[in-house]
Amino acid sequence: MSDEINFVDIMALSKIGPDTVVEKFGGMINSSFFDASNILGALKIKGLIDFTTSFPGQSAITVTELGKQTMNDANGKSNEPFDTLDFTLLTQLSAGKRSLTDLSGAVNIRPKDMAMHLYKLMQLQYLTSTFRNGVLDIALTEKGFLQVKAGMPKPQPTPQASAAVQVQPGQAQGEPAFAPEPQPMAAQQPAINQTPPEQNQPQKPVNEVEKLISESRLKKAKKNTIIIVIIVLIIILLAVLFKYKIL
Repeated sequence: MSDEINFVDIMALSKIGPDTVVEKFGGMINSSFFDASNILGALKIKGLIDFTTSFPGQSAITVTELGKQTMNDANGKSNEPFDTLDFTLLTQLSAGKRSLTDLSGAVNIRPKDMAMHLYKLMQLQYLTSTFRNGVLDIALTEKGFLQVKAGMPKPQPTPQASAAVQVQPGQAQGEPAFAPEPQPMAAQQPAINQTPPEQNQPQKPVNEVEKLISESRLKKAKKNTIIIVIIVLIIILLAVLFKYKIL
């Protein structure tokens, strides 16, 4: 049932205090007793609240453990950085989608996830929400409108990154914050002359491979020539022997 929690539920929960009663809840959300009872009934079905009735007194509203955890989750979400989904919701609101049904159709996420982000945006003063006759109206604030015009904000640098680039007293702009102390020239000179062992070795000619290939081809050609000469000599020798035998 927790997946069915929506922004109306969270906003209604935020209005409930220790002394809230059913009979006066409608006035707290600017709605009739009938509309307020429907909202409280939905909270009861989802296990977010419970009622304590004392006849002939009024019915007290008690937030359950699930309701308290839901509000803790919503407050925890409000402390997270502004993200892409937050900006998308602001953009949709700026385009005229003010109802939860329109927002759900445009963004296509779970009602509970959207409720957490809308509550976060309200806590960050990007939007406002007001109950009226059992309906929750959502609208951008000036801050939210300007954020939509400015676009998605750039991520803020982490404290570690900020400390790494912090300019120290007497330090020139752009100079590293933790520059190594200069050492005497005598101590630096050996390091300058040091070269890796492989750099001290004589460099091979660039065309060494081509030279080896040429030599290999020349040797092969000489070998083939010798074989051909031997074959020719054998043929001549056989021809001579055959001639003298016939004579």
